[in-house]
Formats: sequence, structure tokens, C-alpha cells
Amino acid sequence: MLITSQLEIQASKEVVFSYLEDNEKQKEWMTGLEGTEYLTEFDSTNPVGTKFKQRLKEGNRMQEYEGQVTEYNKNNRLSIQMNHPSFLIHISYKLKEISPNSSILYITEELTAKTVSGKIISILFRVFMKKGLEKQMKALKRSAEKQL
Repeated sequence: MLITSQLEIQASKEVVFSYLEDNEKQKEWMTGLEGTEYLTEFDSTNPVGTKFKQRLKEGNRMQEYEGQVTEYNKNNRLSIQMNHPSFLIHISYKLKEISPNSSILYITEELTAKTVSGKIISILFRVFMKKGLEKQMKALKRSAEKQL
């Protein structure tokens, strides 16, 4: 299942990208994010291959998901892969500069079901997942634009 979205943000690519890569800033826009822990050495200049664990509060439960940085081009592109018990989730963020203080963020989220129940869940929750992504992107936009 593939979900795509794009959003114009009145902030530079550098500001927007800082909200994608900075663990503390992620908490401002990622719903339920409690924290990120690195499982392998983190190289801020080239984090591709870095493994991490994110703790997310989902309803009344705390969930932990392991992930890995799969692509990184400072201020331009960031891709990660998250491992959910029923899905493999690949998320890609790409930034395009419109002007020095305006950017477009393109988001692609691809879910690959690992189980039969995962396939059923992905079909049933497609609309919910798209709305969740849009909600997070609006929160990211608000956070980045307040930096101006």
C-alpha cells in the first residue's frame, strides 16, 4: 500500500529538514513519539545504515518499533524503514526549494504486509493512515513555520 502527500511550508529547506532529522524536534510533530534510541553508532554526517528504536504512545499502550536510516542527503532527502510486527513501513521525505524561505515537502509512505492479518489491516485502515500522515504533516508545517 502506497500513500503519498505533499505540503508547501513557509520555511527554508534547512529548517524543515531539521524537524525531520532532530529527535527532539520530531516530538513536536510526530504523534505519540516518546523517544528515539540508537542501536548502532550514529554518524550525523552519514547516518545511512544507522539502526534505532522509537517509543510511541498509541492510545493507552507504549509501542516500540525498530527502524533503520536507508537514505540521507542533508537538507534534501531522508528515508527510513520501520519494522512493525505486521508491516514493513518505508517512509521517504524529499524537499524542494521554492524560494529561500519556502519549500515543498514530498512524503511517500509504503506499507508492505508481512502477514495475512497485516494485509487485511492495511486495507481496512488505509483512510485512517492517510489522515494520520496528513495530521503529522500539518503539525510539522506549524512547527517549521514558527521558526520564521
